Order: sequence, then structure tokens, then C-alpha cells
Amino acid sequence: MNAAAPFLELRHLSVPLSSVDSALPRDYVVRDIELSIPKGEILGIVGPTGCGKTLLLKAVAGLIQPLHGQVLKEGTDITKTPPSKRGMSMVFQDYVLYPHLSVKKNILFPFLRKEEFGVSPEVRLGEVTSLLHITEEKLLDRRPKYISGGERQRVAIGKAISVLPEFILLDEPLSNVEENLRNEIRHSLRKLVKDHGVTAIYVSHNQIEIAEVADRIAVMYQGRIEQADTYTSLYDDPKRYFVSLFIGEKTTNFLRAEEVEHATNGRVGYSLTIRPGECSITEVTDSIPIDGKVAIIENL
Repeated sequence: MNAAAPFLELRHLSVPLSSVDSALPRDYVVRDIELSIPKGEILGIVGPTGCGKTLLLKAVAGLIQPLHGQVLKEGTDITKTPPSKRGMSMVFQDYVLYPHLSVKKNILFPFLRKEEFGVSPEVRLGEVTSLLHITEEKLLDRRPKYISGGERQRVAIGKAISVLPEFILLDEPLSNVEENLRNEIRHSLRKLVKDHGVTAIYVSHNQIEIAEVADRIAVMYQGRIEQADTYTSLYDDPKRYFVSLFIGEKTTNFLRAEEVEHATNGRVGYSLTIRPGECSITEVTDSIPIDGKVAIIENL
């Protein structure tokens, strides 16, 4: 397969509320999603709470069925394929672990279901526990209820990556991880995924986190993908109003403008995004005919 060809494709994927709860109306929460993800790419997804990020991941995972659309892997339709047959792992926000198993056995559990490992379980255990800072023997022997929330989240990540699946879905994977470990684990996780050519979809509300981890970022709003591009392109060249509002500083300035002299002799409307870093104070000259008034000065 060509390296640039899609490994995962989402075609007109739509998920209604009734997929979450049959008692709810059939109003869509994920609407006509179109995405192509090359093999080995980490695609980030950001957007406000309730925009459909987690539901989209669950539809890709096969945990809920879309009403319309397809999920394709290497050109094969896997929309109705059971989750266990999709060659993927998923990390949830609420760390799904087996309560009766130790930390060590939770991490190694996927090896019980995978026919070919390519590496011994003990070697992979050492790699994963070192990456996630859970190497203490007494910690490895404990059951999930006897460790902290941050430790449980790290174990859930370890369980998902221990057999290096073809693709991995990460839903706020570091949200419960201790602050002092978050940056290091984020960089190590990206390196592991990229080194082994694993394709990933990474959901986070944290723009700094998503910008550092993802190759491209899809911005979701009200169940739709507004724009998918690199963080730099989303910041410098947003194609939609919401993208310019959501990506970057929350103090971005917006101006409505009209171009009155146009080749068609008609008026053309524009929305201008002015980032704080793009502003400077200078004297008015003939080449800079726009003047302004300083209304307030605040010490930061």
C-alpha cells in the first residue's frame, strides 16, 4: 500500500442520539464525517464539550453503530466488524481495567488474545512500564482499586499499547495522569506510536497537548468537522469562523469587513481574524492609514 494512501477512512459517518440511548430522539450528534488517515499518522481531534468527539471514536471502534456512513480500513468496510476483530485498542477517559487482575496482568492481558506477539510479554512489559513510570514491583502486583486514579490511567494506556495494535484510539488519555508526568509520557507515547508505525486518533481538550502529539488536527463543532490540518495551518489560515475562534488565544480579535471595489463591481464580505501577536503600535503613515485608540492598559 502506498504510504500516503488512507489507512482509515470515514465516509459520511453520522451517529444519532438514539445510538447512545434508544429512548432519545434521532437527532444527530455526529454529522456526515469525512476523514482520511494515512498509515502511521496521529490525527488529533479537538472541540468543545459535547461536540461528538467521544461518540466519533466509539463509532470508529465499533462500540456504537452509525446510522449512515462507513468506516474503512485499508479499503475494507469494517463498519459492522466486531471491535475485537478490528485490530485496534482504545483508551477511555474512565480507564477500563479488570478489577480482579493485578496491574501486571492487566497490561499483559491483550497477549492472551493475540496469536503472534513479535516480542515476549516480559520484554514488552518492561518497555511499557518504563515508559509509563509504573516499574515498582509492589505497584505491579496491586489490583486497580488499590492504586491512584493517575496510576490507573497509566495502566489503561499500558494495556492498550502493550501489543502495539494496528491503530489506537485515545480519548483524553492523559486527563487523569499526574501533572509532573504528563509531558514526559506524552512525548514517549508519541515516539512509541511513531517508531512502530501505529495509526492513532487522539482526542483532547488541551490544545498544547494535541499540538505536540498530533501530525494533523481535526476541529469538531456541533457534530461536524470544521477543518482538518496541521496546527500551524489552523492557527495561521483558519477556513471557518469557529476554527479561528477556537484555535489559539481566546483574546483573538474579529472584524467584519466589506471590499467595496471588486472586479465584479459587487460588495464582498469578509471576516478578519487578528491575533494579539500580529498587532503592533506605530505612528499612522500614508502606508498604514488605520488609526486606533488605546482604551485600557492592563499589567499581565
